[in-house]
Amino acid sequence: MYVPAEWAGRKPGPKHWTEGARGDDPAAREVHAPTGSGIGDGKAFLFLFGYKTAGTQDPGMMAAELDEIGDDVAVLRAAGYTVIVDRQATREDLLDAVTGAGGLVPAGIYWSSHGGPDGSLECCDGTIVSPADLDAAAVSAALRLVIFGACYVGAYAPAWRTALGGYPLVAGWGRPVTLQRAVDFLEEGRDADVGLDDLIQRWLLTDAPIPPDPAGPESALPPAAVASGRIGRLRQRIPAVAERLGAEWTEHDGHLDVTVPLPGGRTHVVQVFLTDGTDPFAEGVTLCGMEAEVGPTSPLITPERLLAASGRPGYGRVALVAGPTGVPVVVTQSFTPLTGTSTQQLAAHCYRVALHADALEFRVFGTDDA
Repeated sequence: MYVPAEWAGRKPGPKHWTEGARGDDPAAREVHAPTGSGIGDGKAFLFLFGYKTAGTQDPGMMAAELDEIGDDVAVLRAAGYTVIVDRQATREDLLDAVTGAGGLVPAGIYWSSHGGPDGSLECCDGTIVSPADLDAAAVSAALRLVIFGACYVGAYAPAWRTALGGYPLVAGWGRPVTLQRAVDFLEEGRDADVGLDDLIQRWLLTDAPIPPDPAGPESALPPAAVASGRIGRLRQRIPAVAERLGAEWTEHDGHLDVTVPLPGGRTHVVQVFLTDGTDPFAEGVTLCGMEAEVGPTSPLITPERLLAASGRPGYGRVALVAGPTGVPVVVTQSFTPLTGTSTQQLAAHCYRVALHADALEFRVFGTDDA
């Protein structure tokens, strides 16, 4: 694993600095001139790492990512881009990058750091930056791609895109991810995934139009089915279903949460509820609905990854529903008539919804948060 030479024997520094002093080391910023000419002529791509300089874990995380970006730097330089790699990026560095301060014309930015559940980004000096800190009117219209390698931030992509003037495609993780998933994204040639090399190839090596904001009115999605659910007769049915599954359950307004045990000591929560059928030949039929969340979607998640197991015979489906931050949320669902469906069949539906959601969650994010 590559580790910058200046980290050898380095003692952890303070998280905050005295007033008026820099919170970063200017020498940690490297500028790589173009090696060729092409679509990137006169433009820049910035790799900004906002990991804190204090502590011992963050430098190792950044080193793992730095070890994977060499091929991307080379591709960008060959296409005419000036590439900046800043290993100690501050709040001001990001604000300057998006506006093109210093004469740079930013076409793309990769920012990597810790992210907050509110969609904010941590910086190397302990400061925080959020969409509210940006002036949309000052953002460079040349900006086409912004990637946030930070937990949670992808779930706030619409807010960030608005703050960035509506110009760039904004991609990122909508939930916590493991370091391995973050490194996988940077690894060259991972055919099953959308990686950094794919995004660069599609949006920075061509002039293809940037797709519209997925949270826009033209991309409206239905709310989660559980939002209009009710409990009704499920109170009498669910104890036997939970017993078959070895599951625990709790009651909430309009639905029941069933925590389903899965192989490997994992679990996943399935929301179980009643709703009314609206499809032809099923109008008004009382359906038992089951829904489990996988997580927010993003340009980093391919349809192939979501639908890989959907062709097998069995219960359940994968769906996209409206999310609370404007980003579509991936869920697994199953619906079956309550009347005439046995306890065994209800348990089978519930288990399949939980297992499918958990497998997708682990495949995409590498975590077990549901």
